[in-house]
Amino acid sequence: MAFPAIPSRLRCPNCSASFVVQVHSIVDVGQEPELKEQFLRGEINRARCPECGTGGMLSAPLVYHDPAKELLVTYVPTELGLTAEEQERTVGSLVNAVMNGMPAEQRKGYFFQPKTALSYNGLLELILEAEGYSREMLEQQRRWITLINDLLEALENEEAFAALVEEHRDTFTYEFYLLLSELIEVEGQNLAEGAENPLATLRTRLLERAAPVMPAASSSRAASAKELIDLLLEIEDEERWERTVTQHLGHLDYGFFQELTQRLEQAEESGEAEAAEKLGRLRQRLLDLLDRHSEQIRKAEDEASLLIMEMLEADDLQAAVREHVDELDEIFFLVLTRLHQTATQRNNTSRAERLMRLLDVAREVREDRLPPELRLVSRLLRAEYPEESNRALEENRGLLNEALLALYDRYVEQIGEAGGEAARERLQQIRGQIVAKMTVLRA
Repeated sequence: MAFPAIPSRLRCPNCSASFVVQVHSIVDVGQEPELKEQFLRGEINRARCPECGTGGMLSAPLVYHDPAKELLVTYVPTELGLTAEEQERTVGSLVNAVMNGMPAEQRKGYFFQPKTALSYNGLLELILEAEGYSREMLEQQRRWITLINDLLEALENEEAFAALVEEHRDTFTYEFYLLLSELIEVEGQNLAEGAENPLATLRTRLLERAAPVMPAASSSRAASAKELIDLLLEIEDEERWERTVTQHLGHLDYGFFQELTQRLEQAEESGEAEAAEKLGRLRQRLLDLLDRHSEQIRKAEDEASLLIMEMLEADDLQAAVREHVDELDEIFFLVLTRLHQTATQRNNTSRAERLMRLLDVAREVREDRLPPELRLVSRLLRAEYPEESNRALEENRGLLNEALLALYDRYVEQIGEAGGEAARERLQQIRGQIVAKMTVLRA
């Protein structure tokens, strides 16, 4: 049985306007699967005054139930000031309601040991962990959200805003902008018609200063083996150390370990026991981390391969891709491209065509979540000149301005020498098209 939301009347603490909101006490995603996405997007038990726009999360007890994952979580906001006895009575009645709504044969042991969340963030973390998100991923997202809030507060202070952007320049990745776009969409649904979305304003300001790194690009600075060894020896914080190693994985080649081993042997021969111990410990830590990283990559590639097979068998390819849009990461595109190349080399025309169709659809679906300017630039970077690039520009004439051109130039600069002479020439020709069309529009 479903548990409908209860209409409740609130009074706005800012303007005293009275309005009605829907309050959920039970979110049972087994009965109503659509509630899971609504909850994760922050749309459940959120109120916004229709008069002045003031809003936030409601302080209401909540039980979240996902029978497929055998997850039952209770949450009672501390700001309600309930006694232990009142909390137990409230939670007990809600859990009993969930259990009574299920057939007796489906009532399992986890009903008698529900998990307790002490905060709303704790509730969200338990749910996301059950969905397969690691603590590292959750922590990364929390850091991004904290940074977004700091940037919003600094929007009116140009100096403070510029300083924040410069301090966190390496943070503004492709994935960061995807999260920002999702938050813009959620915020837009809660705003009054015609009201300005501060998150959209923030995105525009950010794009003027910091272009995101495309999935295939690398933001790490080239470093010699000696410099990188010195850097890794100096870092004591474990999280920062692993992050630095991850940023420089491309430099951990045979030459790097040859340099590290030579330094270790020299330290041992000269009797520098402490230095030798540190270098030996560094080498082992790196090898252990690389082993873990390789295992994670293999697992991710296996999962991507299975997902690709599943999508290829779907009756509606577009719907199948959209259903898994959050899984369309760099590994997915890497495996998909590799499979397409293999099919082409083996002259398996039918399979190659199906894989190329999936690749096109996946790109389109992922780009749908990007800001219009980024979507156009991404399309131009892979467009054939002149027909495809001209068509993309004609369809987006309203976006052609100096800001778009600057954004395009930053992406081309990121690609650098990687694409080869032919690619650089094509991108320069497309730039000429952009400039020509901007000139016509100004006339």
